[in-house]
Amino acid sequence: MEYIVRTHNLSKVYQQTKALDQVNINIPRGAIYGFIGENGAGKSTVIRIITGLANPTEGTFELNLRENRLGNIAALVESPAIHLTLSAKKNLEFQCDLLGIKKESKEKIIKEMLDIVGLDYLYRVKKPAKSFSLGMKQRLAIAMSLISNPELLILDEPMNGLDPVGIKEMRELILKLNQEKGITFLVSSHILEELDRIATVYGFISRGKLLTEISSKELHEKLKSETIITLDYIDKQAIEKIKKEYPIIIKDETSISIEDESLVKSLVNELVKQNMTPVQVKRMNRTIEDYYFEVIGGVKNV
Repeated sequence: MEYIVRTHNLSKVYQQTKALDQVNINIPRGAIYGFIGENGAGKSTVIRIITGLANPTEGTFELNLRENRLGNIAALVESPAIHLTLSAKKNLEFQCDLLGIKKESKEKIIKEMLDIVGLDYLYRVKKPAKSFSLGMKQRLAIAMSLISNPELLILDEPMNGLDPVGIKEMRELILKLNQEKGITFLVSSHILEELDRIATVYGFISRGKLLTEISSKELHEKLKSETIITLDYIDKQAIEKIKKEYPIIIKDETSISIEDESLVKSLVNELVKQNMTPVQVKRMNRTIEDYYFEVIGGVKNV
């Protein structure tokens, strides 16, 4: 497999705080890499190092870019990097000037970029970007980044603050650019349900440590349905005996789960025999959020 980004034992220390601890990330070329972790987990620090905004304390990283040129990597971090007093067209003209694009090519490029992000109707509209919705500002910022024809596009919380329409438009735009332009994405997001709709591979990070990398296919194999059995209480000694016969997982102080639906009835009978009364039996689909809490240690087996 060809990787566009790889980090090797990447560590970063701010004063006495270790923001990254031996992080090894592998982003396949052409992937949409979903980067998941709590606030302060280290996602932004990784992004800052990859984009050259920070230096690692230890470790290295490599970028396997096909061309060594300005704009090969583009990043949208925090708020959209646009000029709020300028129109969409003027913003793109300014970006073309920064990249040294010839005057005769500007008009064609600007029209193409606005069309790609679904803002073509703004080509001749002179109203300033400050009057745009957040979703429009995000798409304009992406249009500006696309002028340099990047191989890697890094988006930090691109759906944060968007309404449902804006989220849908952003999701569709990422998929379109990935599938039609072959752009590799690193997407950091807390909106796991939306990330689950686009990501092809995931990296889970917590407290500066990369816990696991997993493909979307492998993840969904793990997210099979399960039956949650809520009990009046859990007798740990009795549960240990039951675990030898049934592949159960302890969810919390009063709940257990089992994937094999055919075993639920006999399991319930065994629980009753052991004087643990089922209060609720519910079949549920596991989510990416469930997996996230499992890998960070939020769910523990008794």
